Formats: sequence, structure tokens, C-alpha cells
Amino acid sequence: MNEWARRLALGAGIPLAIVAAGLVPYLAFRSDLPERVASHYGVSGQPDGSMTPEQLLLVVGVMMVLGLGMCAVVALGRHRFQPMVAPAMSFIGAFIAGLAAGILAMTAIGQRGLEQWQDATLSPWALILWVGGSLIAGAAAARIASTLPSDDLDDAGDIPPVMDLAPGEQVFSTATVSARWPLMLGLVNLILALVVTALAEPWIGMFLMLAAIAVTTFSRIRVTADHTGLTVRYGFLGWPRTSVPIHRIATARAIEVRPSEWGGWGYRGNLTLMNRAAVVLRAGPGLRLDLKDGKIFAITIDTPETPAQLLNTETSRLERTQGHA
Repeated sequence: MNEWARRLALGAGIPLAIVAAGLVPYLAFRSDLPERVASHYGVSGQPDGSMTPEQLLLVVGVMMVLGLGMCAVVALGRHRFQPMVAPAMSFIGAFIAGLAAGILAMTAIGQRGLEQWQDATLSPWALILWVGGSLIAGAAAARIASTLPSDDLDDAGDIPPVMDLAPGEQVFSTATVSARWPLMLGLVNLILALVVTALAEPWIGMFLMLAAIAVTTFSRIRVTADHTGLTVRYGFLGWPRTSVPIHRIATARAIEVRPSEWGGWGYRGNLTLMNRAAVVLRAGPGLRLDLKDGKIFAITIDTPETPAQLLNTETSRLERTQGHA
């Protein structure tokens, strides 16, 4: 698929599919809907708010326009975006539009034939389909956007540095990077979770508590480079873990990591959807891996020159071994 076709798919194909998913059921069952439809549900799944079908159409219409407008900006943009911006914008835009279309479709299908909006129920399966479909739409938009030309401010072009190792000699490089902001953010989330649990909805508090735990895993990372590739272990328990096998690495080199170019702090991007991912704990020295399939992985680390040289050496060894095989 050429660039023009990809832009057309992002700017028109995905938006038309999302709009159709919401409007077709609404138009088909509009005459069978009650005068007011349920528009909000409590934790129990029972409706506690309503509006007219026309008001609902207006609200979700605005959401779809805003969301799909983000996709259109990326698809029609003449100027190149930074590598992480276009996929992120496209994912958020398509996801929001998908949520809006799902609200319209679920309301039309689930409330047709009802006498009053209080009789409506929210099916768990419909909710799963709604959120899942929105995530799929966002993922598809991000995947297309990641293939469009971008401004790579740190494009690889230098000769990869290597390490002088004797034949058969194997070494490894390991480093630990710590940051305070994840602990502080995690503490804030934990306090907020306890307050929300006590005063409002327990399930929201549980979600915030899980978010607090997830954030604190970025307070400490351990990066290891050896003949098998690069491994990143998160948190004090070393879990979860990210691994990049040596056979996937084309080149490695030291760079200056600017969080704004990688989408912020934390684990940013996704190699599958965005073709780029980064572990960013702070601005400064970092290691960049250019993979053989064109994808890029980066991580903030002190003295990145050593692991870069080691990985390039092991990559060359692997290529020579495969060439003699």
C-alpha cells in the first residue's frame, strides 16, 4: 500500500467505518426508541440519566467529529510529525470516535421497543464489545499513522561503534537507572485511591491503586546487554521485563534522549503498532536500537556507549556465523 492509500485509509476509510457503525443502527431503529433514552448508568448497570435521541446524536456527533478530526489532521498534514506524535494522535482520535459510535449503536440496539428509558439495561458483553471495538479502531489508526513519513530528529547514519573482543570472548554490560518521579506519582495515586474508595466508588479506587503500582515499576530499571541481546527489568522485583533478541538488532548507538520526542516519560509507544518504543525515565544519555525490520527501541541509560559497542559486536558475530553456516 503506497503512502497515498495509507493516508486515504486513515483520513477516510477508518472514519467512514466508525461513522457507519454508529449511524446505521441509530437510523434503523430511531422510530422504535422511547422519547428519552438512557444515557448514563450506575455501577450496578441500571440507568440513572437520560436525554432525547436527538440530544444523544448531537453529543456523540461532537465526539466523533473531534476524534476523527485528529485522524484527518495526521492524514492530510503536509508537514511531518515527530515519530511518536502521529500514531498517538491517530490512536486517541479513532478510540474516542469509536467510543462515541459505540454509544450510539448500543443505545439504538439495546433500547429499541422500550416504553421508558428506566427499563434499559447495560449488557456486560455489549460493554466489552464496545470498548474492544474502540481499541481495535485506535490500534488500526495508530498502525497506519506509524508508516507515514516522520521527522526523525536523531536519524541513524554514523558507523556503528564496536568493542574490541577476542574470538570467543563474551562479556556483558549492566546498568541500573533510578528516578524519583514514579514514586512520587505512585504515592499521589495511592492517596487518591484511598480517598475515592472511602468517599465514592470502590472500583474506581481499585483502578487507581493498580495504576499506582504500575507507575512505581518505573522508579528503577536494570538494563543488561550481552550476546543474547538487550534485557530491561522493571522495578525492584525485576518484573515485568522487556527483551530485544540479538538477531533482531541491526545497530546500536548512544543518543541524547529528549522526552518530548518520544511522547513523554515512562514506557512510550509500541513496537507493534507504532514501530517505535522507548523507556524514558529522564532526559539525557540513552541507548537507541535500530532493528532489522525498521523499528526503533530506545532507553535512557548512563554511559550508553558500552552496551552500544557490545551489541554491535555481537550483531556482527552473529552475521558472520550465519554467513558461514
